[in-house]
Amino acid sequence: MRTDAAVLEKFKDPEWGASKLGEITIFRRFNAAELMKLYAQGQFQVLRPQSHAVIEGEATRGLYVILDGTVSVYKTDPGTNSMARLAVLESGAYFGELSLFDSAPRSATVSAETTVQCFLLDAKAFNSFLEAAGENLQLRFYKTCAEELVDRLRKLNSDYITSQNMLWRHAFRHED
Repeated sequence: MRTDAAVLEKFKDPEWGASKLGEITIFRRFNAAELMKLYAQGQFQVLRPQSHAVIEGEATRGLYVILDGTVSVYKTDPGTNSMARLAVLESGAYFGELSLFDSAPRSATVSAETTVQCFLLDAKAFNSFLEAAGENLQLRFYKTCAEELVDRLRKLNSDYITSQNMLWRHAFRHED
């Protein structure tokens, strides 16, 4: 893993930062200048292993982009009140994007598995940035988000059908 200082030095380069933001699907319609302005709105943060970036149910703060390191995403199972791991995210991944749309409490807990260097884009700063940028950028951003939502919904539907088929096959199997 790179040192905090090395990543922090890269973080100071707005072109590098803009290119990192450009890798995130929800920002794919932003041009280079818009990405550089957006990058200037964020801050560098280091998460130590086993620390929580966000906790399910807490107030929302913004979007995190993982520059280096690994996090796990957990959701509370309401039936058992235990934490179920939903995903492992690594460099280049992001989480907290829902906070860019509304101020609902966090829907999952995200914990650092390793030392994680990340970029935090505050939701209020992002929304101010979008307002100042005008309707053209807002339309491009929200169109991209709608497309992402449709992709996620289709995948969720497909996963649901697959899980139901597996459940029914298991339920009706014949033990000889």
